[in-house]
Amino acid sequence: MNILPAHLAVLCRLGYSDEEARFIYLVATHSGYFTRPQFLRFTRQTKGGSLHRFTTKLLALGHVRATEYGRQMLVFHLYSRLVYGPIDKDNLRNRRRLSNELVRTRLLILDFVLANLDSQYLETEAAKVAYFHEKLRLPLAILPCRRYTGLKSASHTDRYFVDRFPILISRSLPSVPTFVYCDCDQPGLRPYLTHLRAYERLLRRLERFHFIYAAPSPTKFRRAEARFSQMFAPSPAIHTTRLVRYFEVRFLWESHKTSSLTRADRDLLRDGDKRYQGEPFESAYQKWASGGLSGAELERHLLLLRPGPQTTFETQILPASYDIFRREMDAPFGPPAEKEGSDRRSTSRSSLSGT
Repeated sequence: MNILPAHLAVLCRLGYSDEEARFIYLVATHSGYFTRPQFLRFTRQTKGGSLHRFTTKLLALGHVRATEYGRQMLVFHLYSRLVYGPIDKDNLRNRRRLSNELVRTRLLILDFVLANLDSQYLETEAAKVAYFHEKLRLPLAILPCRRYTGLKSASHTDRYFVDRFPILISRSLPSVPTFVYCDCDQPGLRPYLTHLRAYERLLRRLERFHFIYAAPSPTKFRRAEARFSQMFAPSPAIHTTRLVRYFEVRFLWESHKTSSLTRADRDLLRDGDKRYQGEPFESAYQKWASGGLSGAELERHLLLLRPGPQTTFETQILPASYDIFRREMDAPFGPPAEKEGSDRRSTSRSSLSGT
């Protein structure tokens, strides 16, 4: 994880030590919320005066608000613009109050980040959009998006990756992103499956990706991996005759020679537009349309076509469940919450499914 020296310097000028500034940066970037045990894990302490001095300083400077939940657990909300603005995170919605359920998710996300400090993260919405849309040249339409409509006008704003779950980029394999989902220990996988469906269009357009399912209990690990494998199982074999016919119909359509197309041809075109997306289908079509790819050559080319993205799946144990919220899930957390959407590493790992 790379934190710009300028960002650390400005936090230190607010009165924090270098270690405190690093922790504040992580909280501002990834969660907005933290607990005392999380600071202790970050500093590798079990107790001591440094924790008390840190939280007292935060409260005295007005950079956080603290709320006590069950079992005398304090949850701190880092909300001050004086912190977010100088580190270029003022547009993050981490400053806003969230529902109890979202607060718990953010604490789980911070636990994951603290256990994976050596990873390189796409920290903001802008960074994620730039990576997938500008670097990988994927269309904005397939990125997970939520549209916010203005209260007093017909205007709207599209926000991407509002769930704030981490996305990691490996230095050795920069084209293979790692997606993370942090789950609670309550029964059921519905939120997880909803998340997968929201990301499905994007994930299917990638050649390779890694997925990490993190939770405070291994109870749902096997089911989570099974549902992931079902969704991203290799696609059926590609039939040359059908693909060539799709190319022919598409060529006629793009040449505005549609009078000869039947209803079945139009149905084939719609189905093919969904089935044969991205590379290497697009390059095969362009070569075929220019006369540079015969039927026999297309047959050989099909052997190279990937049946689906190559995927790996991993599980990680998170250190806390934050069941302090369970009795208060229906209780308000201060003012009405904003609706944003929805240390040990386990050895569970699948092999590449696309190979």
